[in-house]
Amino acid sequence: MNTDPTEGVRSRGMAPGGTPRTSCPLCEGTSLKPTLRLRDRQLLTCSECGVRVTDTYADGDAVADYYTEIEAHHGKLGTSLADRDGALRAIARDQADRMESLCGPRRFGTFLEIGCSRGHLLEEMQNRGWRVQGIEVSRRSAAEAAGRIDGSVHCGTPEDAPFAPGSMQRIAMFDVLAHLPEPRRTLAAVERLLAPGGELLLSTVNEDWRLVPAFLAAFKLAPARTAGMRDEMYEGQHYCYFRASNVGQLLESVGLTLHAVRPIEPLSTRFFVHQYGWKRRLALLGMVQADRLLRSSRKMIVLAKKPAPKF
Repeated sequence: MNTDPTEGVRSRGMAPGGTPRTSCPLCEGTSLKPTLRLRDRQLLTCSECGVRVTDTYADGDAVADYYTEIEAHHGKLGTSLADRDGALRAIARDQADRMESLCGPRRFGTFLEIGCSRGHLLEEMQNRGWRVQGIEVSRRSAAEAAGRIDGSVHCGTPEDAPFAPGSMQRIAMFDVLAHLPEPRRTLAAVERLLAPGGELLLSTVNEDWRLVPAFLAAFKLAPARTAGMRDEMYEGQHYCYFRASNVGQLLESVGLTLHAVRPIEPLSTRFFVHQYGWKRRLALLGMVQADRLLRSSRKMIVLAKKPAPKF
């Protein structure tokens, strides 16, 4: 029997902390105001740019150890190997299709996925004609991903990856940005790996979602009754939350140019909604319909490019 997705998210525990967040990872402002109490830390909001961060974070081996134990979609996938593999392949096809909808039907070139998990998207992109490479911090997932593809998978981060500067024509980071302890540092390394004219696609949560103020108010007014929803919306693996209105500032700060920001339906309602109880399922499906009318969503997909030299 599948685990309820809310309990699946909570079962991951909190990503390692210990290092106090003293400044905003985007604008470096030091006015970080408490916004919401999470399970064992505070959610803070930068008064200058609106980025939200947890009050503590970690880096290096502590993060690698955590993700080696707690893999992508932990607690949400089916109990059998076939169930898990089928869900991950379906998500990979959806991600590849989304890239083609934004970038066109190109099916050749060098492709790098950062946070490649067990390699299902790499395998899908390889089958579509790309030469693929991966980066994954989880030692267990990196080993599995390397066995799926002809290219290599670096177990580590973009900052210490051995790939040549300017060697990647497309880089994808699906549901990675919120997990980064130092997003500007990581994206600067990503920019170095991109070829001139190359594309970066990333998906992440969107704090500009129109329902965020209502949920924050509910979490503060009834913390016990809304704890499950709070823990799913601000899950323990995340260190930072950007907005559609400031993610371009982040990308431009490392030399990339923002080309598109679009709302996308969260994975929970596309692939895991059948695992919820019927009341929550109806609420989620109703929320999806409202998001379509409002052209808003808790998740966004972003396309940025590295400027090509002018002659």
